Amino acid sequence: MTPVQPVQRDTSAEQTGRQAPAGIWTAEHLAQRLGEINCSSTAIICIGNELRGDDGAGPAVARALLHARRWYVYDAGLAPESFVMKIATTKPDLVVVVDTLDFGAEAGAVELIEPEDLRGGGPSTHGPAPTVFLQAVRMLHRCHCVVLGIQPERTEFGRGLSTPVSAAVQRIVEAFDILAPEPHSRGPTTA
Repeated sequence: MTPVQPVQRDTSAEQTGRQAPAGIWTAEHLAQRLGEINCSSTAIICIGNELRGDDGAGPAVARALLHARRWYVYDAGLAPESFVMKIATTKPDLVVVVDTLDFGAEAGAVELIEPEDLRGGGPSTHGPAPTVFLQAVRMLHRCHCVVLGIQPERTEFGRGLSTPVSAAVQRIVEAFDILAPEPHSRGPTTA
């Protein structure tokens, strides 16, 4: 497996009594956590490189959400910055970035992370952390932003998704289906 630097975590959570994320292992739990944010419009930005094993989890989520339900779904590939203006134009209340992040957990773990809990700028498994992208979004449109991180098992070129990450993709899709069971007219956008 290609070494991936872990995302730097904000350890002040332990000092202030906030609980650090422990992992989200069921679609129901993820749907509950996302539902607590309670926003009327949501943009889901799926980031990743399908040629690098588990880094393709973001695009896999975008493909699985072709039915889109009530969200704006963007398959941003390796260029999420290309979608900043589209997001600013649609003015969602919530932006969810789905990305593979090495946060030192078991492969397939899913974390719902506030951007300020990711210190520094990076890195994700393919470049700068989603925090850089989210800063640009927030400069043009005030909205709540969260990162839905997926712990990779492998990110070598030429490999498909590992079994644990495939299961994580399925959990994420099921969670969004729980939140919005009715189809909507919006579809995914690709770079």
